Amino acid sequence: MTLATSLGITSAQNANGTAEDLYLFKELSNNNELTLRYAAAFSADENTTDEDVALFTHLKDSVGVNNLMLRADAIKFMIDGVIESHTGYMLQPYSDISSTDPLALGQLAVPIEKYQKLVTAFDKNGFRIYTHAIGDRGVRESLNACENAANVNGKRDARHRVEHIETVSPDDIPRFAQLDVMPSMEPIHADPGTIEVWANAIGEARLPWSFAWAEMLKHKAYLVYSSDWPACIDINPIRGIHVAVNRKTPEGLPPDGWIPEQKISIAQALKAYTSAGAYSSFEESLKGQIKPGQLADIIIFSQDLFTIDPMLTSQTKVVLTIFDGRIIYNVVE
Repeated sequence: MTLATSLGITSAQNANGTAEDLYLFKELSNNNELTLRYAAAFSADENTTDEDVALFTHLKDSVGVNNLMLRADAIKFMIDGVIESHTGYMLQPYSDISSTDPLALGQLAVPIEKYQKLVTAFDKNGFRIYTHAIGDRGVRESLNACENAANVNGKRDARHRVEHIETVSPDDIPRFAQLDVMPSMEPIHADPGTIEVWANAIGEARLPWSFAWAEMLKHKAYLVYSSDWPACIDINPIRGIHVAVNRKTPEGLPPDGWIPEQKISIAQALKAYTSAGAYSSFEESLKGQIKPGQLADIIIFSQDLFTIDPMLTSQTKVVLTIFDGRIIYNVVE
C-alpha cells in the first residue's frame, strides 16, 4: 500500500486472490488502515469444484456490492501461458520453432469444456470473469466462453474482461464491443526494450496485431489498462502510459517506434487507467473522474501530461496523493 500510494494508485485489483487475502483486507478495512480500495478476483482452474463456486459466491455476498473499500465479485482464469515460452495458445504455429514441436500451437491451461462450464456457472452467480489469454487462440476461446455464458444464462451487463491480449486475430477484435467484453491490457508488456524474443516467436505476419490498443478503440471496445504487477517489470502507471503513447522506451528505442500505428493518445491512455477501470467494476458513478459526487481519490503530477513532449512522459512523478479526501502522500512534506 505504501508503494501504491507513492505512485498515485488508490484502487487495486488482486487477480490472484484467495479467501485469506480477503480476510486480511477486511481486517485492515475494519481498522481504518486501508490506503487503497481493494478488489479480490478469486482464482479458478480445472480443479475448481461446485463447492468452490459456492464458497466464492458466499464471500462475494459477504462483502456486498456497495462497499466503498472492498469488492469480491470477480473470478480469474488462465486459459494459456505466455509467448516467450511458446505456451500462449495460438491459431497458427509459432514462427521460431518447428511446426511439429509439441508447443507449436502453444498450450491450454484448462480444458475448453471445463472452462466454458465454469464461466457459465460463475456468470450465473453474478461474477465478473477475467481470463488471462495471451495467444490469439486463447483470446478467441475466452470470447467464445463469454458468448456461450450469455446464450445459456441470458445476456446481462456482466463486464467480463479478457486479460493481456498480447496478440489477437483481426477477426476477433470487433467481437469485444459486440459481446460487451472489455479488453484489459498492460502497455508495459509492450515495452520495446524487452520485446525481441516475443517478436521472433510471433513472426512478422502477426506483428500488426500485437498489443493492438488503437485497433481495439477503433472498433469501439472499452479498453482498460492495468499493471500485471508483480509479473511485469514495473508497477508504475507512468511507465505504462509512456509506452502507450510512444511505443518507445524512455531512452527512445526503437527510434521509429514499435508498431507505431497502435499507439494511442494521452487522453485515451489516462482514461484506460482511470475511468475505464472504474467502469469495469461497476463503479463509474463513484470514481475514476474528478467531478461532483465522486470519491475524492485524486493525484497531482509533477508536469502536465497534455502539454509536454510525449517522450518526457516517463519523467513524470506523483507529488500528491489524496485518498478519500485526505492527503496520504506529499513529496513536499
